[in-house]
Amino acid sequence: MAKLHVVTGTLKDDQTVTLDEASPLRPGRVLLTVESLLPEPRKRYQDVLTAIRQRQRARGHQPRPREEVDAWLQAERESWEQ
Repeated sequence: MAKLHVVTGTLKDDQTVTLDEASPLRPGRVLLTVESLLPEPRKRYQDVLTAIRQRQRARGHQPRPREEVDAWLQAERESWEQ
């Protein structure tokens, strides 16, 4: 079974990690799992909506026309009374 050693470190660039302490493992290939210790910054609501709309446009999404949505809402409301 492989030995497991958990240690924190700093990601210097897209391929370099500096460990906070020496590893007891011998030099050689290792499996590295990277997990950020800093919380992701919250995105602004408007930025999230803008990104969603850009992805929809990129894939050719066409929103339903207002008349179609209004007709669906009216039919739904009428079904409540039955």
